[in-house]
This record gives sequence, structure tokens and C-alpha cells, in this order.
Amino acid sequence: MTVNVISELAQWGPALLMAASVSLAVIWLLLSRLFEFALDVPNHRSLHTVPVPRTGGWALVAGITVALAVSPLTIEPLVAGAFLLLIVISALDDLQNLSARLRFAVHVVAVSLLLLALPGSLSWWWYPVLLFGGVWVINLYNFMDGMDGFAGSMTVFGFAALGSVSAWREFGELAAICGVLVVCSLVFLRYNWPPARIFLGDVGSTMLGLAAVAVSLFGWHEGAFTWLLPLVVFAPFWLDASFTLLKRVLTGARWWEAHREHWYQRLALRAGVRRALLMEIALMLLASVSGLVLVRAGLA
Repeated sequence: MTVNVISELAQWGPALLMAASVSLAVIWLLLSRLFEFALDVPNHRSLHTVPVPRTGGWALVAGITVALAVSPLTIEPLVAGAFLLLIVISALDDLQNLSARLRFAVHVVAVSLLLLALPGSLSWWWYPVLLFGGVWVINLYNFMDGMDGFAGSMTVFGFAALGSVSAWREFGELAAICGVLVVCSLVFLRYNWPPARIFLGDVGSTMLGLAAVAVSLFGWHEGAFTWLLPLVVFAPFWLDASFTLLKRVLTGARWWEAHREHWYQRLALRAGVRRALLMEIALMLLASVSGLVLVRAGLA
């Protein structure tokens, strides 16, 4: 990294501090004063056995929003609109279950707004590919948020890898955004580590899914890394979700309904949640290191 990039990252110091402080304060409020607000009551598909608040994503949104507000970043209106729309619908879904069609339509609009915000232009055939991929990432993040510490750990490892590469290649702003996501996720992970005291909920899982789409899109489009890097570092999520969905579709199962057929769920049922999480973290570390090796070799 050059002196200019280090100086640019240093300007984000207050933003990172605010990200951690606000996330921590909101989680404390949710656990101490609003514990019974939007409880996730366990059922036969759950891996938890007692009601847990599914409002942790609200703390992440608060921390990230305040951090970006005090940062040097100028947010593109279309990007802000995409996240705002998704967060509002997901918050309503946390409070009362919305129809899958409505949620899917919002996901399509949110990803479309991100694509419209990309500077320059792409070949026409990229748009349906990226739209499909973006909507899938939002949903798979939601699907994979079913085990204590799992989604939070993937967020930390995935964005830490993307941020490190961005900083090394002198994309300081992108690296700083990844840093904010990592810091807020670490605070959340402190309370989501098994046995979890709070869950992400739809607000957190869909927001992080869209954040993965946005960072990947803009990082690839601006030349910070190739499309291969996010594909590799987030492999523990998308491989499990994609192959499980394909299997359920081929076997005629009601693939849109909640279930316990993901690899991580079966692993948790056999080995226990804590041991399963440590195994998955080992895979995340391997995926991140593999991505960095590809970058070092000039392939990503």
C-alpha cells in the first residue's frame, strides 16, 4: 500500500469507531429493553431450542449507517435506494411474514438499482446474469443464516478478504467499506456466538447479502479484483445453498420452504452447533487464503 492509501484509510478511523459503538449500543438496547420484540420461536426445523430475538440485523444497519454518515464517502442515490428498500421490506418481514412474491420482487428491484448505479456500461448480456446472481446471493445469505455464528463469521472472513485485496491494490474507499462491515459483524458475532443471544433476522441477512453483491460488483467493475475472488471467498455459502437448492428442485421438494437439508444443518445435527461452526470457519479460512493466493498469482 502507498502512503496515499494509508492516509485515505486513516480518514475512516472515526467511522470505524462509530460503527462498533453504535452496533454495540443498539444490541444492548435490543437485549436489555426490547428482548421480546420480534422473537424467533423455535420449530421442528430450527437448530435453537429457546426463543431468540431476530433483531441483530437492526444493530448492524444502525452501525453501518452512522459510520457511512460520518465517513468521507459520497453515497450514490441509487445504491442508497436499493439498500433502503430492501431493509424496509425485510424489517416488515421480521415483524410479520410477507409473501415470497413481494420479497422476491423487492430483491429484483434492489439489484437492478445497483446495476443501474454502475459507472460506464456493460455488454447487454451481463445484466440478466448479474441480476440473477445478485438476487440469488441475497436469498442464499438468508437461507444460510440458520446456525449460531455462521453468517456473522462468513461476513467477517469474506469482507476481510475483499477489503485486504482492495487496500493492497489501492482502492482505499472500497477497503474501508469492507472494514465497516467487518467491524459491525464482529460486534454482532460477540452476541451471536453459540449459544446465540440474538439472530440477524431478515434485515441483517438480506442487507449483508446485498452488501456482498454491491462490493463484488463495484470491486470487479472498478478493477480492484476479478469476479473470481468473491466467488472463491464466499464459496462456503454459495456452494452449500446452490447444491442443496438444486437437489430439492430435482427431487420435487417444496424448495421455497424452510428446511434442515443444508450441509451445515446436517453437520450441526450430527456434531453439534459449536463444532460444526468451527469446521465451517476452517472452510472459510481456507477459501479466503485460496482467494488471496489467486490474487497473488494474478488470477483474481
